[in-house]
Amino acid sequence: MDQVLLLIIILAVVVLANILSRHVTAIPLPFFLIILGLLLALLPAYAGFHLDPSTFAFAIIAPLLFNEAQNSSRFWIGRSITNILSLAVGLVVVTVLIVGTSIHALYAVLPLSLSFALVAIVAPTDASAVNSIFEANPIAEEQAETLQHESLFNDAAGIVIFDMALAAYMSGKFSIEAAVGMFAWEFLGGLMFGAIIGVMVVSTRLFLIRHNDDTPLIMVLIQLLTPFLVYLLAEKLELSGILAVVAAGMVQGSERDKLKLTSSRMQLVTSNVWEIVSGILSGTVFVLLGLSLPDVIRALNAHTDTQVTIPKLLALGLFLYALKGILRLLWTRFLLKRRTKTDHVWRDSLVMALSGANGTITLSLAFSIPTLVNGHAFLLRGPLIFLAAVVILTSLLLPTIFVPLLLPSQQSNQPRFKWLRRMIQAGIGDLVTEKEHPTEAQIVIDSLQQQLILDSTPNLRIERQIMRQTHKVESQKIHDLYEKGQITKDEMTYYNKFLELNHFSADEKVWKNVWLRIRFSLHIGTLYKDLHRAQEAFLTAPVALEEVYWREQFEKHGEDILPIEEAGFEAVMTYLKQNSGENGVETNLVRRFYRTRHRRIRGGDVDPDMVYQLFMRAFHAEYELVQRAIANGDISADLAEKLQQRISFDEITYIQNSESYR
Repeated sequence: MDQVLLLIIILAVVVLANILSRHVTAIPLPFFLIILGLLLALLPAYAGFHLDPSTFAFAIIAPLLFNEAQNSSRFWIGRSITNILSLAVGLVVVTVLIVGTSIHALYAVLPLSLSFALVAIVAPTDASAVNSIFEANPIAEEQAETLQHESLFNDAAGIVIFDMALAAYMSGKFSIEAAVGMFAWEFLGGLMFGAIIGVMVVSTRLFLIRHNDDTPLIMVLIQLLTPFLVYLLAEKLELSGILAVVAAGMVQGSERDKLKLTSSRMQLVTSNVWEIVSGILSGTVFVLLGLSLPDVIRALNAHTDTQVTIPKLLALGLFLYALKGILRLLWTRFLLKRRTKTDHVWRDSLVMALSGANGTITLSLAFSIPTLVNGHAFLLRGPLIFLAAVVILTSLLLPTIFVPLLLPSQQSNQPRFKWLRRMIQAGIGDLVTEKEHPTEAQIVIDSLQQQLILDSTPNLRIERQIMRQTHKVESQKIHDLYEKGQITKDEMTYYNKFLELNHFSADEKVWKNVWLRIRFSLHIGTLYKDLHRAQEAFLTAPVALEEVYWREQFEKHGEDILPIEEAGFEAVMTYLKQNSGENGVETNLVRRFYRTRHRRIRGGDVDPDMVYQLFMRAFHAEYELVQRAIANGDISADLAEKLQQRISFDEITYIQNSESYR
């Protein structure tokens, strides 16, 4: 039960951190996650939290890398395999040898073998850790692809070297032949084993698709179980479970190339599920890092050597990061083959060096250091974990500061939102001229206008101010009708009651909604002496029930609410047209509320078939705008793809929620 509660709390922390990062964009998401995890560690219930590295690797790293691998471009891997292997294997080995030797020379407390193990821990990169920085400061496609694919393969190199260095320290022996054999078995064997299992899983899924058994439940569960199965089997055979998972993920990604447009619903559901799972796991990694920081300090305090002090370890950790970064800078500057020529070679190399952030694998390897060596407490475990933590935090902090300085922000140059508005307005413009079915056309127009509203951030205070003004405008219009003798005093009195109730429910607060449901259900149950109608009243949204109720009440007294509402509606529309000003988003929300009320109170049945046709007509107009724009060279193929994807998602959303438009 305690573990389930911790999992729920971690998920809540991930949600909170994502919300904060959206509003405080200057701070990358990983820092919010780490800080909130650290605050969680201060709670008495989690004061003694200890991360189990084997569980961490199995439950979090394996599915994360599997998803990254299946989304990787096999075209880019084949095209840049020399660069990927150069960074993932060559740079890791050279870094371990040079930096490890330097660390041992500066800090003799650490034996050479442990120095190599330490550098192997911090050698693997985690490109996803700085993705939040690159969203505002995009890097070149070639750099981004190289970083992504490097992080898939250098994990295994770091793990294998770490295992060899740790084994040499514990046994006091080192054999180059055994080391090469171990590296080949774990590295190549892991790749081959993962590829074989991946082919078997893909063949099974294709068999199910051919026999129409490709329901999302079956297919998604098979895919979610695959990384765990592959990792467990590979580890049992003493192969690299990480590389096996990567290979299986790449094979899995090839399945989509074979499916193309077949089994579309399954592919869409699978993609959405993995997007959510990946986001949760990525966030959990950094929450666990923050949650584990007190454990790092406790492990450090267990060391009694006076030479092992926090200032010395901080300096050593910064030196380790700096030397590792210099090697990475020189390697990317002189030993990587560039297909795209650039005038900023050193700048691009520096970005690549800073982008070598540490994260998941480093954290897992650090905590996998044994507590006992040859039956005695391993006192150097604490300093090693502390040094790894210093490198992780430094590698996350420096890109936050320097990458935005190196790469000018491209947000202001992104035309996506401008074209998104044009696209939606094209759909609205096509329906404005619809005369035969104005009610159905207005439903579609209101829905499209809501998209424009949701892509902005309405100010609730301003929206309520506008709503209060429109309420006064309509009340004044009703009073004028009474003064001119066009309505009776009873009509004015009861219509004002309708307006008060309508205004009360306009902001749709939860407590108001519940109160109105109770009030309506009790009133209607008493009025009609009908329990069934009372139940319907409680289950119907008050904002939808008010119009029907008041229309019936006016009719029972031989009066007609429709001309009165028509006059009030026109007065409000005129006011909103004249006073929209700079508050267009809030005005559109208020306008939509009154149009919906106007349509409901008239009580006419909506033709669902015509609503469907008009939605398709609007989507077609949006498609045509995108096609014309790309044909004229106004937008790139990448932007056109994003816009058309938005239209496709809107179509699917409408089809799945078509009942709400009736």
